[in-house]
Amino acid sequence: MTWRDYLRVGLGVVMFILGILGLVLPVLQGVLFLIISAILLAPYSRWVQKQLDRGEARFPWVAARARSITQRWSRKARSDE
Repeated sequence: MTWRDYLRVGLGVVMFILGILGLVLPVLQGVLFLIISAILLAPYSRWVQKQLDRGEARFPWVAARARSITQRWSRKARSDE
């Protein structure tokens, strides 16, 4: 694993903890943090990847929108380097 993998897993765990806290505390948006953590941890967990695939099959318009945002960000990141 590279340092980017460790960073991604670390951020995923932090977002997961914030998501759990957000489900209890009314100040934080728990579901948002849980979704972000699922996206960050998906390449490292078969269960998370399977759940994301099920969500994509159920809500294809959300998956298409997320894919377009990801492509836009990756193009911007490549142009910044």
